Amino acid sequence: MTDVILAVLGRPEAAHAVLDAAHCLAGLAGGASIIVLAIHAPLSVGPLAAEALIAEAGDIDGARTCEQRRIASLKSTFDARADRARHAGSTVQWVEAEGEASVVVEERGRRADTIVIARPLPDDDAATAHAFGAALFHTERPVLVVPQGVSAAFGRRVAIAWRDDARTAKAIMPALRLLGSAEQVFLLAGVRPGATPPGMPAVLADHGIEASLRIVPIGTGGFRKLLLETLHELGADMLVMGAYAHTPLRELIFGGVTRYMCEHADVPVLMRH
Repeated sequence: MTDVILAVLGRPEAAHAVLDAAHCLAGLAGGASIIVLAIHAPLSVGPLAAEALIAEAGDIDGARTCEQRRIASLKSTFDARADRARHAGSTVQWVEAEGEASVVVEERGRRADTIVIARPLPDDDAATAHAFGAALFHTERPVLVVPQGVSAAFGRRVAIAWRDDARTAKAIMPALRLLGSAEQVFLLAGVRPGATPPGMPAVLADHGIEASLRIVPIGTGGFRKLLLETLHELGADMLVMGAYAHTPLRELIFGGVTRYMCEHADVPVLMRH
């Protein structure tokens, strides 16, 4: 059975990083079927008076032209990279769909094994933001969040942000196949002062994966930054973690490790909600 990787393209400037990450992920999985998805934003004219309708029709035509240029740019980037993936033993398919981005990503994402998508940016439009939210919260699939501009290979030095809970274990399970080819696996465990450091997770031992435990102290503040600094210190090229320890709304309001990593990590992060 072949793994299916859904690579969701949105911003043209992030397309090359997403496609390269999907290609690298396929290599770690020993080959895969990569489906590259570009979503046409739906354009519609509202019920306006005749004069206003004419003016809005012109705006719609302009928006449609911009949208066509965006899709053409994505397709050009895809065409420039597709042969490399095929030569490496993966199948690659270009798919265009029209509709609400969140609906399309949820429906197609549930049929994939892994979703690859660019990390969110503050100036993302609503469709791009909703597509990311749908991938992470509504597909029940692992999501590889790719920083913009990062096209280097990954998977050789992998860090796991470990918590002894069901969500972290859920995130690790789909990553086990990828960890098998890693040269080094690091277990980054947050520990509060006076608490007993955790042992090595049985799931790693059961799958024959050796990991080095690294304690990251949890203090009164700065844990998120310290976690990222530890990632850099170890030279890790990928992070595996559970997504959102609390409700998404609470995390978005008060912040959190997951949100911080989405915004600041400069390596691909494999998350699962």
